[in-house]
Amino acid sequence: MPTWQPDLAPLAAKISRVSALVRALGADLGADLGMNASMRRVLAALVASGPRTVPELARERQVSRQHVQTVVNDLLAAGLVEASPNPSHRRSPILAVTAEARRRLKLMGEREAEALAAVAPAVYPNDVAAALRLMEVLERELAPRLAKRTRS
Repeated sequence: MPTWQPDLAPLAAKISRVSALVRALGADLGADLGMNASMRRVLAALVASGPRTVPELARERQVSRQHVQTVVNDLLAAGLVEASPNPSHRRSPILAVTAEARRRLKLMGEREAEALAAVAPAVYPNDVAAALRLMEVLERELAPRLAKRTRS
């Protein structure tokens, strides 16, 4: 363990700015598909982890149930998720993505890959690997700290 400690505040600020740019790019690329960034994140979570309830999605994303419910309402209205009865909880249906949602997510992924490929020549492969390692360390170290605070 190094005896010096880096100042991570400028890095955190830069991550926030780059994240905002990536979200804006996604919004621009998906404007004609009727999906905003929140909708896409909920759909991606359902694709990655399978059918879920609103409370489960909220816990996993560390956002309020009310926010997720608002997003899910929009997804239901757009026909991008479907709700089925939850035998464990009458008022909390199980949500799953529709074929149309999968089609739109695939199209968004293709558009995003094309946009990022245009930027790729400006990036060195070793820098990408180092950045991924750094993000993994930050996620591994920060997630448990946040989980402790939300449980207290």
